[in-house]
Amino acid sequence: MIYPFDDVMSEDKNNEIYNFLLHETQYSYGERDRPNLEPVGMVVELDGTDLAKYLGEIAKSKFDQLNGLELQRSYVNLFQPNDRPYFHQDGEVFTCLFYITPQYDIDEGGETQFIVNNMIQGLPSRPARLVIFDGMLWHRATSYRSHPRLTAAVKFEKKK
Repeated sequence: MIYPFDDVMSEDKNNEIYNFLLHETQYSYGERDRPNLEPVGMVVELDGTDLAKYLGEIAKSKFDQLNGLELQRSYVNLFQPNDRPYFHQDGEVFTCLFYITPQYDIDEGGETQFIVNNMIQGLPSRPARLVIFDGMLWHRATSYRSHPRLTAAVKFEKKK
């Protein structure tokens, strides 16, 4: 299942996070979505930061199934126009994606695409939106046409 939540933080807070992540953060070349594929985009780890804790608490407040689960990883993906991420799975986690980019236009793209019942479904990347989903669900980001796309991800390990 895919669980979207809108307006999970104020516009001012979203913009503050965006400006920090875009202008004051050092990124490294991206990650491989699957073995044997080229890395895509850029990434910065958030583990142990106040921002990771803040985002984790928001996710827990919106989705009870996260309570009692351990935060496995937190990071930010930055995709430039024309970056082309691949479909991938995140593993046995609940993935929580925060859409941070403050502007939104359907014609810009930037949605997260999911494969559900052999069909591709897209979730628009509206500012201050959170989406929570099973990390075993095949998904990928899409880049915006003309500006960077920032998403923060926090992943909670499922109980075994």
